[in-house]
Amino acid sequence: MRYRWMLVGTVALCGCSDDVDRLGRIFQKSASKFESATEPMRDRLHNGRDPLRGAEAEPSLETRVTLRMRWDADMAGVEVQAHLVGPGTIELTGTVSELAQQRRAVELAQTTSGVEKVLDRTVLTVGEDKP
Repeated sequence: MRYRWMLVGTVALCGCSDDVDRLGRIFQKSASKFESATEPMRDRLHNGRDPLRGAEAEPSLETRVTLRMRWDADMAGVEVQAHLVGPGTIELTGTVSELAQQRRAVELAQTTSGVEKVLDRTVLTVGEDKP
C-alpha cells in the first residue's frame, strides 16, 4: 500500500521539470528501502539451494554414487546400483555389457567424496546381445 502512494507521488512529480533532483532522491530512497527489505532473501539465494531446502540433510553416500553414474555419458543405459555396506564402503551390483562401463562405474564410485572402498559385484555380459 505504501509503495502505491509512492508511485502516485512520483507520477505527480514527473510533470514538474524543476523537481528532477527531488524525484532522483525519491527514487534513491525507494531503492534503498527495497534493498534493505529484500536483503535476507537475496542472501539465501546467493548461498545456494541448501538454505532454501531447510533442515533436509545432505544426500547419502549411496545416493551421490548412484547420481554420478546416472549423469555420466559413458554409463548411459547401464543399470548399476550402488549400496552402502559399511562406513565409506560401496558395493556395486548390476550388469554391464562392456568392460569399459564396468571400469567406469568403479572409477566413479572410487572418486566420489567419502568413498574409501568399492566392492565390484557387477556382472559383465559380453557378447550376449550380439548375434
